[in-house]
Amino acid sequence: MKKFFTLSILLLTLTAAFAGPPKNQYVRIHTVYGDCILRLYNETPLHRDNFIKLTKKGFYNGTLFHRVIQNFMIQGGDPDSKDPVKAKPGAELGNGEVGYTIPAEFRDSLFHKRGVLAAARYPSPV
Repeated sequence: MKKFFTLSILLLTLTAAFAGPPKNQYVRIHTVYGDCILRLYNETPLHRDNFIKLTKKGFYNGTLFHRVIQNFMIQGGDPDSKDPVKAKPGAELGNGEVGYTIPAEFRDSLFHKRGVLAAARYPSPV
């Protein structure tokens, strides 16, 4: 019995030691129109970790989807959209900032298709 217990502990330890990280992480966005599940790729770790960090801090809570183009895209996450003075009807949104930027993480294996979550970026300097 003692050998069985020792062997079981050894197998569990080896399994944990050699198990890879999860392929993807998931985040649930709750809106008045329903919930949306987002898959965050491990191939873009800086953006994945930043999104999770901001989500845990509540950064996106109460932000608006301020740009909606039918059959193309929606844009949200501008912190200014939570400010009742800056978010009046007709106001231009989309220029609010977090205070830092994340380096680009382009991957040939990942491409934009319907339903993909992407980070906005500044134009490259000329």
